[in-house]
Amino acid sequence: MLFEQFDIEEYQDILLYTLDENDHGDYPFFIQNVIYDHFESYQHRHEYFQIQYISKGKLKHYINNKEFELVKGDLFIIPPYIPHSTATCDNMSCEVIELEFKPEFINQSFGSDTDVKSFMDFMYIEPFMIARPRLSLSGKIEIDVESLLNDFMYEFNEKKPGFELMTKSMLLKLLAMIGRETTNEYTESEKAKLVEKQREAVLRVVKYVEEHYAEKIYLEDAVKVSLLCHTYFCSAFKRFTNKSFTRYLNELRVSKAKEYLKKTDIKIFDICSKTGFENITHFNRMFKKITAMTPKEYKQASR
Repeated sequence: MLFEQFDIEEYQDILLYTLDENDHGDYPFFIQNVIYDHFESYQHRHEYFQIQYISKGKLKHYINNKEFELVKGDLFIIPPYIPHSTATCDNMSCEVIELEFKPEFINQSFGSDTDVKSFMDFMYIEPFMIARPRLSLSGKIEIDVESLLNDFMYEFNEKKPGFELMTKSMLLKLLAMIGRETTNEYTESEKAKLVEKQREAVLRVVKYVEEHYAEKIYLEDAVKVSLLCHTYFCSAFKRFTNKSFTRYLNELRVSKAKEYLKKTDIKIFDICSKTGFENITHFNRMFKKITAMTPKEYKQASR
């Protein structure tokens, strides 16, 4: 997911922290136990994800023009680049476990396996972006999450051989647990809103493609326009169009090419360029794949 899209112009004057400022070494993650006492932060942002777990007391969180009062067992998930601030409640101290990590941390060991990377984006990160940022835990899940965070903190502080692999597996487990709990909290009304959000995103991309099909368009361009994460967009697009984005784009371009071939005397080479295909070889191959005819054969048959 390209979180840089949330680094919008109106936020540029708000302080932005990087993970390196924790001075913890060259690691893509950081965890610490923090005690806030009569504390109030100024509004700020991070380049990374921050997960706060309240282990004692209360803490107020301000984000997206809303105030959230967090108590023991609450998790609060803060996406990259989103302005927020915190404050203690009623002059009481509060103990918080703060876990911070770069989004790419959960994907880095998979190399160029884009399917796995997309799966991670969808399963572990997207639920944070579409649900309420506060997740109230209780019972076994609260015990399990707090235990996992403490184990993560122990591994990070001790840094024994293999600790990076251990902490990564713990983070994946934690995010999967959070994602599962978040999904379970959706009401029917919230689910309907999510479907509408998907539909609007797909329509926005369809309009964009219709206006720019003659230009170079990559999947990541469509993802940016949709304002969804990579796999969430791909899943939503296929659900509403019954086609992958790439197939939809190619079929639209071939459809436009057919119009040129049928109604004009423009040369096939020029039609290739006008409809967004990078070269004549790709154009011929894609045209025949979709129509079972070459552009030349189609032109002859339609006259």
